[in-house]
Amino acid sequence: MKLSKENIYFHAPYRMLLSSLGWISDKGINCEIYADGAALDSYNAGEIDIINRTFEERGLKKIIHGPFLDLNPGSRDRGIRDLTLERFKRVFELCEKLKACHVVLHTGFDPIFYKDASHLFLNLCVPVWEEAVKAASGKGVTIAIENSIDPDPEIVIGILEQIKSPNLEACFDAGHYYAFGKMSPFDALKWYPDNLIGEMHLSDNKGDFDSHLPLGEGDLDFPGLIRAVRKKGREPIITSEPHSKEDIEKNLAYLTAMEI
Repeated sequence: MKLSKENIYFHAPYRMLLSSLGWISDKGINCEIYADGAALDSYNAGEIDIINRTFEERGLKKIIHGPFLDLNPGSRDRGIRDLTLERFKRVFELCEKLKACHVVLHTGFDPIFYKDASHLFLNLCVPVWEEAVKAASGKGVTIAIENSIDPDPEIVIGILEQIKSPNLEACFDAGHYYAFGKMSPFDALKWYPDNLIGEMHLSDNKGDFDSHLPLGEGDLDFPGLIRAVRKKGREPIITSEPHSKEDIEKNLAYLTAMEI
């Protein structure tokens, strides 16, 4: 079985998306739009209209990746937790404007500062995620929590187990586990409950850094990983995370040629 191009998304920062709408339209590329803090504070109605119109005219799909730099839903500082929730709510508003019902958000877990206190991080972050899920649900948006520099799935799974909601699921990033984890992506996957992985992020590396190499130029077994995730009971959104237009072409060729 092969992946269809129509079921593959490509990561696209908001400003890059705007400057490349013609190219994206010509290529017929579905996008996961990355809305960082600057994008959240600067987008306007005219930009939203042209994005929506372009995607609708070409029958393309879009989902959102929210901000993550400097945000921390499990911070020991209450003000940082409050700010993080505020930024999450801001991205849900953007989802509504862009007619996107799916958003990826990072755990924010830092294994350096919480190495021996993951339980504390989890206790602090769960109320933030509860409020986030409530706000997202009100706008018809599902949150997919992504592992970032997490050494294992403990925090992701802890959040999912404590907050039971149809608007909360996981985004599984195998490259992050390979670069930052203390176990293989396949072993990390065993932690995840069935039916809760709604999206996969695909980028390659050699285990030393999250280098976002084109698929097939690192060490990751993507066909095997996709098959393993499917056995968890869901057909996940497949999102490729290239860092250039050239790599989009390479990843698209790789994904549509591989047997899964």
